[in-house]
Amino acid sequence: MLSSECSCPCGGGQSCIVDRRELNDWVHEDDIFVKNKLPLRKNCYQEYTEAQLIALDNFMKDASID
Repeated sequence: MLSSECSCPCGGGQSCIVDRRELNDWVHEDDIFVKNKLPLRKNCYQEYTEAQLIALDNFMKDASID
């Protein structure tokens, strides 16, 4: 159950990483960051670090069909 007040500046909702974590729902970027030993973003509006962007880009390159 979600708390009555969303702690994310996005306002919460189905795609909010804060809400999804609170519901113990899967957050894909979390898997990628944990695998690469990178910090998780605290909310939806926190900008990605350069290392996080590289990890996401590498995942997408590995997952793409040539």
